[in-house]
Amino acid sequence: MDLPRPLSHSSISMYSECPLKYKLKYVDKIPEKPKRFFSFGQSVHLALEFFYGGKTPPAPSLEELLQSLKANWVSVGYRDKAEEAEYFRQGKDILTRYHRKHAGDFALPLKVEYEFEMTVDGVPVTGKVDRVDRLEDGRLSVLDYKTGKALAVDRIETDAQLTMYQLACEACLAAEVGRLTFYHLPLLKPHSVGRRPESQVDALRRKIVETAAAIVAERFEPKPSENSCRWCDYKPYCPIFAKPAAAAAAPSPDGDLAALIDRYGDMMASAAEAEREAAQVKAAILAILRSKGYVRAFGARYEIQRSGTEKTEFPESNKKKVIRLLKDAGLYERVQAPSGPLIQKLLADPGTDPELRAVLRGLGSRVEPCDLKVTPL
Repeated sequence: MDLPRPLSHSSISMYSECPLKYKLKYVDKIPEKPKRFFSFGQSVHLALEFFYGGKTPPAPSLEELLQSLKANWVSVGYRDKAEEAEYFRQGKDILTRYHRKHAGDFALPLKVEYEFEMTVDGVPVTGKVDRVDRLEDGRLSVLDYKTGKALAVDRIETDAQLTMYQLACEACLAAEVGRLTFYHLPLLKPHSVGRRPESQVDALRRKIVETAAAIVAERFEPKPSENSCRWCDYKPYCPIFAKPAAAAAAPSPDGDLAALIDRYGDMMASAAEAEREAAQVKAAILAILRSKGYVRAFGARYEIQRSGTEKTEFPESNKKKVIRLLKDAGLYERVQAPSGPLIQKLLADPGTDPELRAVLRGLGSRVEPCDLKVTPL
């Protein structure tokens, strides 16, 4: 067989980790499940591509940068909407601090999200470099963004990805690389080293050729390890995790326990999936009930009723104004704190001055009932 696609740093790493995993993904074309960390990293990378992707200075405004994050947000792979919202908040925080630090020294890079194609001893290789700058001495500065919470800084001296980028940039851009950088975005901290020695680049060349030869020879044996197998999406296709027929037929003294463990695991996984799906369906039902003004509706087998108490919540920025209004009206002692349940009673009390009630509600935001009571018909 020929190579199913040009090699890249990630596909070479996957083959080294487990040749069978490479086959299942790139030859059999079985996709992996979406991962939140991939989606988050891609979203932030797209926003930084926008930041540096203009034709002329100055840098885009912070508002434009955050709008780019929102417009290009990749929303797959998150456990639920709450987790996605938290990651979006983290992305906004990273980009806000990045803009504050780098808008002042903004300069257009030589390349942004630079896609390269080259051949290494006859083997096609492709990849993408986050950013390439031109140093004052004319050499190239290669930069790779990292969005993970932790970064193993000691790997920068030997990291094969940076070696691949040096090899590609020197081959395709006809200039020597002078600096290689991991930029750790959560801490806004660059970690840089100088150009790789030729011995390291030659070792990568050999790795590329050897990997290509093994793929063409169809050497796709599984390579199990605790770390790589723990989260692998391809377990259902892997012979390592298939129960042999003889073992399945043979009685086991712990057979009942093993069956119960597997049953419990399946039930917990099904329950978690059902809980996520139920949260999505609940949100859709509430949206329809609100749009139609319903508090009660029926299906073929169930009745649903919206319950809970409508209330007004106050943002932190408005709480001092609320306290001042209540003190001026002589009502502060009745509620003690503008965020407590007592203020809801004050707003619902017909004896409360209508003008004060209107001003208070204007300082807060209306939160509609969000509980659903389900009753079989």
